[in-house]
Amino acid sequence: MRVSTQNIYSSNLYNLQNTTSDLAKLNEMMSTGKSILRPSDDPIGSVKVIGSQRDMAATNQYLKNIDSLSNSFSRAETNLSSLVELQSRMREITISTNNGSLSSEDRAAYATELNELLGALTDTLNAKDESGNYLFSGNLTNTAPITTDASGNYIYQGDSNHREVQTSSSSWIPANVTAEEFIFSNGSTDILNQTKDFIALLEDPNLSPGNPAFDDVANAMIGVLDDTLTSISGAITDIGGKQNSLNLVQSSHEEMVLFNKEVIGETEGLDYAQATAEFNIKLTTLKVTQQTFVQVSQLSLFNQL
Repeated sequence: MRVSTQNIYSSNLYNLQNTTSDLAKLNEMMSTGKSILRPSDDPIGSVKVIGSQRDMAATNQYLKNIDSLSNSFSRAETNLSSLVELQSRMREITISTNNGSLSSEDRAAYATELNELLGALTDTLNAKDESGNYLFSGNLTNTAPITTDASGNYIYQGDSNHREVQTSSSSWIPANVTAEEFIFSNGSTDILNQTKDFIALLEDPNLSPGNPAFDDVANAMIGVLDDTLTSISGAITDIGGKQNSLNLVQSSHEEMVLFNKEVIGETEGLDYAQATAEFNIKLTTLKVTQQTFVQVSQLSLFNQL
């Protein structure tokens, strides 16, 4: 009789503990919305979820890279477009000054405006991003790309390197364009020093259109404007192509993120209706087990006397 009572007591205690543990687990599942709380709950499903989470983390990093790269390209494109506008006015001035009817004072006035445009051109080439890094100096982002040497000549002091940003598991895109590429790599003299020389020409009252010394510098000015415009337009076109490519990759990554979320949701997502039904059954079972446990725990030989 003692063995039978002890067995009943132990069995009820075991059932009570298990049911309480099951209820706690179900409660945690419903509060988190997950059917897999630990790998042992579903080893295969856990591996699937971990793999999807890893892929999604990598994809989200690519999306951050793309967003940052796209903003950088937009900023560079804006400044390059400003350079085109500045050169457009410089071209107008250059053509206007080839008019032999202008006085030396008129040419000097144009020289003053050209000097202001040259300053704006230099400032644009030395533009920075929101973090204070120079846009067009290659990898030397803390160094202004354009400065003047001891003789007053404009020089490029950045480098020719390109930063590459990973946009997918197998794709890297150059993230920057250097002033050296579109200012100092032309066959003619660079636009900065050529403009400086042209300003000096316009300020000389003894030189005017028709004079070979004047015409040579004026023609060189037109030539360098053409070459620089071609280079800058090419850089803008290249950035536009990269932006289009980034948009396509971004769309693909966003679809992959949604797919991984669906996989994770389908694998570890909780069926609330089923969980609630199971919770209620377990709760009822717990109540019955508790009542039985109380009755069994009070059994003794003295109760039978």
